[in-house]
Amino acid sequence: MLRRLIDFWEAWVVYLLLPALAALVAGDVALRYLFNTPLQWGSDVKELMLLVVVTAGLPATSLADQHIRVGLVDDYLPPRARRLSARLRHLVTGIVAVVITLATTDLALDMYRYGDRAEMIDIPFAPIAALVAFSAALSALAEFALALSPAAGEA
Repeated sequence: MLRRLIDFWEAWVVYLLLPALAALVAGDVALRYLFNTPLQWGSDVKELMLLVVVTAGLPATSLADQHIRVGLVDDYLPPRARRLSARLRHLVTGIVAVVITLATTDLALDMYRYGDRAEMIDIPFAPIAALVAFSAALSALAEFALALSPAAGEA
């Protein structure tokens, strides 16, 4: 269930948002350098789309246990200690993801209350912050699932 939800979320972003971002960048570059008429709103939209694309990849990265980490002592630990270390790592990462979820949810609510919008185009920031919070929540769920997994630390 969690795997399908994360795959759906990532696929939605990859198949819809990433091509739109590429087209926007290509169009903006062409307009800027060929006709000297850049899209005034292009930077705002590109930054928001890139934020969603990057954060949408976090849950799948968590579920695949592919976050960057330094394993200086992992190879020297006995198997039981390695599993305990992996569970602890996933638990701490999940807690950090929960904190990020709460902070971005609070931020999204504030942005909604105050009507925060992009500078050059009328795009509200609150839904974007809510999407970031959703990605962080999925990442937290993935980390907690890995912490509870019987195979934790066996990779």
